[in-house]
Amino acid sequence: MTAKRPPQRKTKSAPLSSDSIIAAAIHLLDSQGLDNFSIRNIAKALGVYPTALYWHVPNRHQLIARLMAALFADVLPPPDPDWQAWLKALFRRYRDVVRAHPNISPLIGGHLVSSASVDLDLVEGILATLRKTGFANDDLVDAYNTVIAGLCGYATQEFAHVFPDPAGHLKHSLTANIKAADPTLYPTLAAERDRLLNHALMLRWQNGSGSSLESGFEMYTDALITGLAWKAAQIKSSV
Repeated sequence: MTAKRPPQRKTKSAPLSSDSIIAAAIHLLDSQGLDNFSIRNIAKALGVYPTALYWHVPNRHQLIARLMAALFADVLPPPDPDWQAWLKALFRRYRDVVRAHPNISPLIGGHLVSSASVDLDLVEGILATLRKTGFANDDLVDAYNTVIAGLCGYATQEFAHVFPDPAGHLKHSLTANIKAADPTLYPTLAAERDRLLNHALMLRWQNGSGSSLESGFEMYTDALITGLAWKAAQIKSSV
């Protein structure tokens, strides 16, 4: 006589939470891009009705704000007496996040303009570092804006969305257009075209995920930080 198996309990899915929603949102954005990023599709991935998400995330704007906060939670470097090294590390860490999640690039600008979740630790870290450097009052605000714009600008451009081009039409069109450029009108472009194609902004068919612009990033951050150091020295000499 065959012994009866005890009835198996149905496994319960993990309870819905803000963390599980954000994790699903990040996965959806990474895997399917911004075009398919919606409350409805996130709910579908979690196996719930969209209305269930609104108990935890009231709207899409709040969802994006929390998603960005989660992704950039560890972007702040540890304290460093060398303010230039600290800023350099901040730029690298920020770029690393965007490189790991390039589909957030279109969201960055809007998030900074109207953020529902300001990272006060990041703001304080940048302000405190710049104040130690010698910036104060309106100069401190200007230097802070310079760092924020620089922090987001290069990474956003490098990893900006590129429309799929499996047949290579964009590559062929761009290459043909640049090679057809009249060298008498565009002598520098004509001389450097092979070096520039797919390795320079506005002249590529891949973003940084397929064609890294890291050496330009290094120059960019060095130039920005050197400029801040020069401005700080000017301020000190005028006091």
